[in-house]
Amino acid sequence: MIVGYLQKERVDFYKIKNEEVSQISQKAFRFGFFEKKVLVISKELLFYTRKTYPSIPLPKLKKAVQLEVGDLFPIAEADYALRVFETSEKFTVVDIWAWSRDEYKRVPKEFDFQYVIPEDLLFREEEESVLKVFRSKGIYHLIAFFKGRFLGSLSLASLSEKDVEFFLAGLLPYSEDIKKVIIYGDILRDLTSNRVITRLPEPSYPLSLEGISKINLREFKVRGVWPLGMDFLLRVLLYALAGYSVFLFLSAHYYDKAIKDLRGKIRELDRKISSLEIKPQKDYTGLISEVNKRVSETVSPLTLMNELAQRIPIGATVNRFVLNEKKLEMAITFEDPLEVIELLESSKMVKSVKLGGAPLKKTGTRLYDFTLKVELNGE
Repeated sequence: MIVGYLQKERVDFYKIKNEEVSQISQKAFRFGFFEKKVLVISKELLFYTRKTYPSIPLPKLKKAVQLEVGDLFPIAEADYALRVFETSEKFTVVDIWAWSRDEYKRVPKEFDFQYVIPEDLLFREEEESVLKVFRSKGIYHLIAFFKGRFLGSLSLASLSEKDVEFFLAGLLPYSEDIKKVIIYGDILRDLTSNRVITRLPEPSYPLSLEGISKINLREFKVRGVWPLGMDFLLRVLLYALAGYSVFLFLSAHYYDKAIKDLRGKIRELDRKISSLEIKPQKDYTGLISEVNKRVSETVSPLTLMNELAQRIPIGATVNRFVLNEKKLEMAITFEDPLEVIELLESSKMVKSVKLGGAPLKKTGTRLYDFTLKVELNGE
C-alpha cells in the first residue's frame, strides 16, 4: 500500500507493508502499478462537526449529509466522510469531517489514489476508551476514543496538564470511561493522573498511519475512480495495440519491399541469361592446341630428377638446379667433370651436355666446381 499524506505545505509519500511504515520518494510510487493508493487528509486541512439526525437508515443518512455538507462548513467544493457515533430509536449522532476538493490539485497526477481518508479516522483503538497525546510539527494533539469510537480531538500550540483535564471534562460523560493515557515522545513529563499513563517513542512518520491497515478501505473509495490497476492495464493494452499496428505496418512494408527487390533480381537474371543465349561463342580450339603442345614439350621435373639421380655419380654434389622448358643448368661439385658429362649423355632424356665455363679446382682438395648446360629431349 502506498499512502500520500496531504498537508498544507506539501505531500509526503509512505509505503506500508506488514504494518511497517517507510517514507518513499515521489519517483518510487510511479512503479507501484498494482499497489493500493490511499490519500490521507491531515488534521490541519480538516473541518469537523458532530450533528444529530433523526433515526433513519444509513443510506438515507448519507444522502442527508451529502445535501447538507455545503451548509455545515465554510467550503465551496467540499468532500467529506462520516461516522455514526451513537444511535437510538429516536436519533442518530454522526461525526462529519470535511475538506476542500481543491486540495486534490496539489497531489501529483502520477499518484492516482483510489481512497481518501481524513486523518482523525485513522486514530483508533479496538473497543478501548483511551486518550492519545502526541506532537506533530510543533502542534500538540489530543484524541480521545470511547469504546473504540472517535470521541473528540483538540490541537494546541502549547500543552499543560490543565489543558488535558479541560479537554476530558468537555467530553463528559463519555470521558469518565477513559482509564488510559498514551503519550508519544518526550512531552508532558510532569503529568500526574489517576489514569494509567503509557509512554511510547515518537515515530518518524505520522502517527495516524499506524492505524491504516486496521480499517476497511472500501467505504473510503473515491467515487468515479477505476478499480486498482485498471487505468494502467488499459494504457498497457492501448500501447500494445498501437505497437502491434506499427509492427504490422512495418512488416507489410518490409515484405512489399522484399518482393519488389526479388522481382528486380529475377528480371536482371533473365536479362543476363538472354544475353548469354544470343552471344556468339568464341573458338578456343587454337588455344587448347597450343597448350597441349607446350605441355607435351615440357619435361616433367619429377621425371628428370629421378633420371639425374641414376646418372650423376656418387659423391657429386648438385649446388644449383634450374629447369626452363627443355634447358637445364646445373652447378656441380665433383672430382671428375668429364665422368659426369659422359654419364649424363648416356641418358635418353639428354640431347647434349656442355660445360658452362672452365672448371675451378677447390684449393687443397681434388674437387672441381663446374657448371653444365644440358639440352633435353621431349618426354
